[in-house]
Amino acid sequence: MKYGYSLFLQEYIYPKDVEYEDTRLFQIICPECKEPVFKVSRENVVNYFSHYKKDETLNHECELRVNSISSSKINEVAVQSKNQKLNLFLKIFEDMVWDNEVGQDNIKKIKQYYYQLQRSSIFSDIKIYFLKYARDIVLDKKRLLEMFNETIQNKLKEKEIYNSDFAMNIQKEYAYEFLNHLVAGHSKRNFHFLLSIAFIELYYDLKRKSRKRLQDWEEILFTCFNKFFRTQNDNKRVKAFQELTSQFGLSGSTGEPIDGYLLFTIQIFQYAFSILLRLPYLEILQKKLTEKEGQNDL
Repeated sequence: MKYGYSLFLQEYIYPKDVEYEDTRLFQIICPECKEPVFKVSRENVVNYFSHYKKDETLNHECELRVNSISSSKINEVAVQSKNQKLNLFLKIFEDMVWDNEVGQDNIKKIKQYYYQLQRSSIFSDIKIYFLKYARDIVLDKKRLLEMFNETIQNKLKEKEIYNSDFAMNIQKEYAYEFLNHLVAGHSKRNFHFLLSIAFIELYYDLKRKSRKRLQDWEEILFTCFNKFFRTQNDNKRVKAFQELTSQFGLSGSTGEPIDGYLLFTIQIFQYAFSILLRLPYLEILQKKLTEKEGQNDL
């Protein structure tokens, strides 16, 4: 048959997009009789789903009905499912980030930095600048996802649920859709939260690298961060970031000086999108499905 239906994702699935093991991991069934199906490939050219049961009548009847599902119906279900999942992730976004990114060892200090950022007037300006940059770069989806292939693979490949190209592509799609939603201005609280955590993670990484040796641009950012976090005086924080708006004499690929503030924004964006890419979307959906099945058994 041309399509299957994933109980896990609540979407219609094309056989060409998945691997054999994905039918089990994503609980792909026949949309008509609800029986499990598996993927069949013929010389890597013809792909289709088939029932496990050797009942030719069942296979034939289901195939006729499933193949009559219109593309508009498939798209309608996909949109509904995407919105439902996005709403689920938005509700638990902050908890997902705290649990997945921070860890218990650093949480007290990071929360202290987080609240420090929220009280700073200069950070309000940074949010505006960052949002404009993010809205521009998110327009080129293909380039954006290619930039982060290594990030996502290194983080998730060790978990069974991510051991296929199909799973990885879903993970990237969710991260991109999440980012798109945030930069569209629909959820300012979550956008500001993401930016704050990215800001702090960059500071922590620079602090760790500073024990060895920082590159020139890293030294500039690290100096700025230190001035920011080591003072309670907002005027001094403003001054620290004003320094980033000037030219530091660092040469780019064209030989022109690099704007320090732009360099800072690019780094923050990379950290922010990496956070979204690392969030355990599929594990959250898996847990939700397990809970639903448990309720049905009662």
